[in-house]
Amino acid sequence: MENEMYSGIFTPIVTPFDSDGKIDFTKMDHNLERWSDTKLSGMVVAGSNGEAPYLTIEERLLLARHVVERCPKKTILLGTGCESTETTMALNSRAADLGVQGVLVLPPHYYKATMTEDVLFRYFSDLADASPISMLLYNIPGNTGIHLSAQLVKRLAKHEKIAGIKDTSGNIVHLSEMIHLINDPFSIFAGNASYLLPALVMGAAGGTLALANILPDDCCRLRKLYQESLFQEAAGLQLQMLDINRLVTAQHGIPGLKYALGLLGYKGGETRRPLLPLSREGKESIQAALTQYGALK
Repeated sequence: MENEMYSGIFTPIVTPFDSDGKIDFTKMDHNLERWSDTKLSGMVVAGSNGEAPYLTIEERLLLARHVVERCPKKTILLGTGCESTETTMALNSRAADLGVQGVLVLPPHYYKATMTEDVLFRYFSDLADASPISMLLYNIPGNTGIHLSAQLVKRLAKHEKIAGIKDTSGNIVHLSEMIHLINDPFSIFAGNASYLLPALVMGAAGGTLALANILPDDCCRLRKLYQESLFQEAAGLQLQMLDINRLVTAQHGIPGLKYALGLLGYKGGETRRPLLPLSREGKESIQAALTQYGALK
């Protein structure tokens, strides 16, 4: 049963940087104007695709304020996960003051050997107890090495401030188990476009998708096709998305996503070091995939 505030397609937006490594707000505004005109339900600021690990706390907050002011009709989330409870708690509080509707929180993972389910339960519970706004959990074990089990998520879902989870485990069985176990108002999001349709079929509230940076309308259309029971068309679109999604996520990551944005009239900007620009071979593969997809003429 989904939380009413959190459903549909969200995208973790990129953070464009200039050649000096500073945030390029002119490029950001160009992108925000285009995303605002789509059917996206909302956006995540300072998520994985926003290069959150390379942003200072003040930069995260500056970006959040900027996006909230320019996108009043969208639900805006801020990625606030830090290693300590105290730092994350303080960031959640400051995010609320900026008008952000919710926060997306990674588990702490530096001391991963000691991050037992009891430790993680206490971490997220303490944050939720103190948070003035709703929280979404963020399960991305490929990056953190920490997996939030279905049983742990079930326990956390009982907290009134914990409204949902972005699950980027890539495991449809795990996502299905959460949907089966949790009866509270709780939104479960597919964290990758490669399994958006299977997730929707199992009962997910939507997706929080890197691919929606570059193909927001198609990601929203896939969900609409599913809602209208046009399953064959939805499956065709899902299969069509697989190649380009892989290229801008698992294979080439943020440099690939930013390059694809530039090809499609957005402003990807530079990556922040240590990330490097996309190789020539990578550029060619993304251009070919977007052409085959039909996004480029």
